[in-house]
Formats: sequence, C-alpha cells, structure tokens
Amino acid sequence: MIRVTKSASERRNEILDTAESLFSEKGYEKTSTTDITKRMGVAQGTLYYYFKSKEALANALIDRQLKGIKQEFTEVIYNETLTAYEKIAWIFVYELDDPTGHVEIFKYLQHDSNATLRQILHVQTICQFTPLLTDLNIQGNKEGLFHIENPTLVAEFFLSTIHHWVDSSLFKWNKDERIARIKAIQSTFEHLFGVPHGKFDLSLLRQTVKVKFNY
Repeated sequence: MIRVTKSASERRNEILDTAESLFSEKGYEKTSTTDITKRMGVAQGTLYYYFKSKEALANALIDRQLKGIKQEFTEVIYNETLTAYEKIAWIFVYELDDPTGHVEIFKYLQHDSNATLRQILHVQTICQFTPLLTDLNIQGNKEGLFHIENPTLVAEFFLSTIHHWVDSSLFKWNKDERIARIKAIQSTFEHLFGVPHGKFDLSLLRQTVKVKFNY
C-alpha cells in the first residue's frame, strides 16, 4: 500500500473541514476530538499536533471562515478611490442584502449545540473588524461626512449591532426580518455617525452601492 503524505497545510485544513462538518451535524458541544479523528481515520495525536485543544480548533475554524470576508472589507475600506459614505453604504448592503452569499457560511451555527462557536464568532468579529471600521470612521471625519467623537467605540457598537441583533447565526431571521430591524434603528445609526436624517435610508445606500459596486 502506498502511503499518502499530506502537507501540514492540507492536513490542517482536513481537520478543520471534518470539524466543520461534524459541528454542523451534531453541534460543537456534542462533538469530541475523538469523533473528528475517528471520521478522518487518524490518531488523536495528529489533531493535537495542529491544535492544542478543541477550543483552539474552533477558533481556527471561525478565523478561516472570516478570512475571506475580512479580505473583502479590507479591499473596500482601504480603496482610496471611494468616499467614506460609499464604503459605509457597501457595508450596510453587504450585511443586509448579502449579495455575495456570505451569510450562508455561518448558517450551521444555528444548531442548538453551537453556542460556543457563536460566541467565538462574535468576539473575533469585534476584534478583527473594529480596526478596519475605526479607520473608515476617521476617514469620514476627515472628509466632513461623519461627525464621530470616538471612532473606535462607534465601530464596536456598529459591529455589535449588525452581528448580534440581525445575526442569522444567532436568530433565525429571514432577510426581510433582518432588514426590518435595521430600518427600525436607522435614525440611531445616523445619530451615531453624525450624518443628516435620511442619509442612511436603505434605498439611498443601495443606489450608492449599485452605482459604485454593481451590486
């Protein structure tokens, strides 16, 4: 029998793929590391070589899932041809209308036994995306479009709201239900960013994104 040798990257991703599949089927709390290695047909030591614990594996899985989303945010937020308003419009449309289908990535977190993964997702989202949103807020202040006293705290609040109240991995809202909840506090966002009333109307945001991003 020919022995198949996999690179460290391939083996690591294989572990994450298997864990993601089992977390979707059984939930994080009900999946053991033995379940993962048994399905893979490898020894326990193989898993622990790459991940010190089940929690470390979970953090790595969420980080991998956020990587593509963060790359999209980074490309938009640091695009020097876009205004801060065009960028915040893109974020609203990206999160609410889901033109790229990124919401589906986290649908498995709705499983009753995935509460730990949902918590990890929320913490990583705040930690990874707050610096990006802070830079966007600073740009908006410089352009005179936003009037924000504390760009970092506003970024944290914005992310917390988007990724908690309207989060499909936490609540089983459909698209219309998510949008209705954001519309209900649209004036709060306008006050938060210091923009005129109606500036964050979803129809205006969508039109801005349609022109600039073709969504």
